[in-house]
Amino acid sequence: MRSFLISFAAVIALTVSANSVFEKVNTYSNEFVDVADTAWYAENVKIAYELGFMNGKSDGKFDPNGNVTVVEGITMASRLHALYRGQEVAPVEKNVKEHRFDFDDPSILVDLSKRNSRNINGINLNRAKGYIENGVFVVQPDGVNSNNSYDPQIKFEGLSLLARDYNRVSIRMKRDELPNPNPNAPRQERIEFFFETSIDHGINGEKLVYINLPNDRELSEWFEVEADLGGHEKWTDLITGIRLDPTNNNGIYYIDSIVFSKSESIKNENWYDLYVDYAIQNGIIEKDKFSSLDYKRNISRAEICDMFASAIPEEYFTPVNNVKGIPDVLRDEKNSYIYLMLYRAGILLGADKDGNFRPDADIKRAEIAAIINRVALPENRVRGTVACDWEEQGSAFDIEFENEAELSNLKIEAETKKIENGALVLKALERPNGTPRFDPKIGVNDINLNASDYRKLRIRMKADFLGTIENPQCDFYFKTAEDAAFSTAKSLHLDFSKESYVDPAGWYVFDLDLSTKAEWNGVISNFRFDPANTDGIYTVDYIRLIKTNPLYNASHEELLSLGYTATGLFKDVGFEKGFYVSHYEQKSDVDMSNRIWQDYTDKTELPIWSIGPWWCGYDLWENRDTNTDKYTLTDTKGINTVKYNPEEKSLSLRVNATKIYNGEPHIIEEYKWWPHLYIDQSYKKVPFDKAKNSAAADRMFVEFDVKLSDFKDTINTEGTNSCQFVIYFALLSDKDPSSHIAFGVAPLNGTSANPSVMPNWAPESAAQQFMYN
Repeated sequence: MRSFLISFAAVIALTVSANSVFEKVNTYSNEFVDVADTAWYAENVKIAYELGFMNGKSDGKFDPNGNVTVVEGITMASRLHALYRGQEVAPVEKNVKEHRFDFDDPSILVDLSKRNSRNINGINLNRAKGYIENGVFVVQPDGVNSNNSYDPQIKFEGLSLLARDYNRVSIRMKRDELPNPNPNAPRQERIEFFFETSIDHGINGEKLVYINLPNDRELSEWFEVEADLGGHEKWTDLITGIRLDPTNNNGIYYIDSIVFSKSESIKNENWYDLYVDYAIQNGIIEKDKFSSLDYKRNISRAEICDMFASAIPEEYFTPVNNVKGIPDVLRDEKNSYIYLMLYRAGILLGADKDGNFRPDADIKRAEIAAIINRVALPENRVRGTVACDWEEQGSAFDIEFENEAELSNLKIEAETKKIENGALVLKALERPNGTPRFDPKIGVNDINLNASDYRKLRIRMKADFLGTIENPQCDFYFKTAEDAAFSTAKSLHLDFSKESYVDPAGWYVFDLDLSTKAEWNGVISNFRFDPANTDGIYTVDYIRLIKTNPLYNASHEELLSLGYTATGLFKDVGFEKGFYVSHYEQKSDVDMSNRIWQDYTDKTELPIWSIGPWWCGYDLWENRDTNTDKYTLTDTKGINTVKYNPEEKSLSLRVNATKIYNGEPHIIEEYKWWPHLYIDQSYKKVPFDKAKNSAAADRMFVEFDVKLSDFKDTINTEGTNSCQFVIYFALLSDKDPSSHIAFGVAPLNGTSANPSVMPNWAPESAAQQFMYN
């Protein structure tokens, strides 16, 4: 476990320094009528006000029992950061570089069928064909949409543009008009510009900007159009993707450039943007940490502590308490060591007598004042202990670098090595012949761990790169009793920026699931960690193999015996009330009440299950084969088939993809590139039962009873069309009802084809990646 022990002389030096850092900027004269002198928080409110961290409300009250919003927390953390450094929170001078698409690289045009993740940078086409040549993107429609109009669509994915910084778009293009094969197809002389954000991923009419084409010149000559995006109320947060529809006309479109930039003449800022910009610029929050919807909600205790820990250097939190754990925080939860640091420093000692942190609870203004007081003035920090020791959890194999004696048990290759403040500090070796330093190594021998028990790897470290960064990649190698040699096959290669997160104290934290690596099996005898292949100084806090929670393999009966409760998530589990049949184009305006397939009981209730033959080409209603028994629903081509078994009260689904592809490779064409059958029971059709379907839980186990009875690959020399069987379910949060976490489960073997791209669960924004795996 990391030790924060510092000498007594250092403690005195930090205390004196702290007293000189934070100076009074206000004088408190009983400003707040609702803060009595006898209240426990009175002195804290006075200090927070005098040091400039907190102000009162407009009615002359402090509102000690009021909640604190996210944006108020960001404001206080920004002030804390600035005052510690003897400065003010000033507007951030931004040099917003243009984000350009110049189409110099043809590889940016991506074929969706040849990649395994949607969440990457790239461009793809729908109802269009195109190519990039000599820096120009050439696009031509190849079919009409459902409105019988030519509507080529260009989708740009994998963007990360802060909407407030990029409020203007300009497009340089021209068009060769072609005659419409269909004279009745409407023509339009405007560009449709759709976008999606980090909090709203769908492309829809609410996020649509029209850009009129010039009507005073030939469109076959180069012209430039632009649009004000900042005035659109939905242009907020991070812009993650855009779709450009270059008019509903038949023509050849030549796009020379698309440029996003910041226009100072477009003003759409809020009072708090100053503090948000400052917090992002100074590493207090990440730019996509909070959305515009978050700013007005209540901040949690964990969130405000994360911000305060990010605002002040780690060395300032001098330990005064010997706290070894927090009762309601697991040792390996995200940022757990940050909260332990605050307990040890006397910033916190728990929200109740048992020392619980209550990380997700709202925090009151009086509590914030107390925390700020202790953060700013070390002499006001509280002393005490907590009856919890994370070491007793016994859930991990740790290399924690508590003292120099541990070095004798490790095989370390580095120019220098030392234990400092509970961490291992290495300086990279020098290569022969004076070439740059590289590749320190930490070897751990004779560990003899069962790979099936220890499946998660967590490493916390800092890196101070020196000179030119050659390769900041980390490497993790392991040996097994069956194969006692390090090899590329038994290794992980970790990118600093992509496969870790930075905690509030500035440490990189790698958190990796080793169970997705086939070679991680048997008895693990040794491992080796190489922090990077670049000259630098590396500080490693711990290397930890975490033991798999035994509950994950427990049976239903074992879980119930341990006190867990069970509830049926679905109604009509025997499918007896029949089904709604959705339209294969997922049209929202289809009258579902007239598309009901068979009621298998004498009940008169409407169905609550839906069947969706999506992107399959043939509808199960309009193209329904009526020459079947009442238990079989299929289309006239035999592509989609659903069968009900009245004895088992079970359902079988089949997609015969051979009749879609006809032996050809997978193609990108609307409703053909992702054929699937889908059964769904959503909250829109089932009244929400709060008593049954709501829970506060430390973990959740879900059981399904499924089997695959028939499977045929269609493989040819051009490509592969293979079946997937995926179950989705979603958890809705009372904190933000507009968002949810979607879980995609591959129930046949529990793994995805590319675990490095898609873990076993992910936020809604990443849900569709699972399908492509």
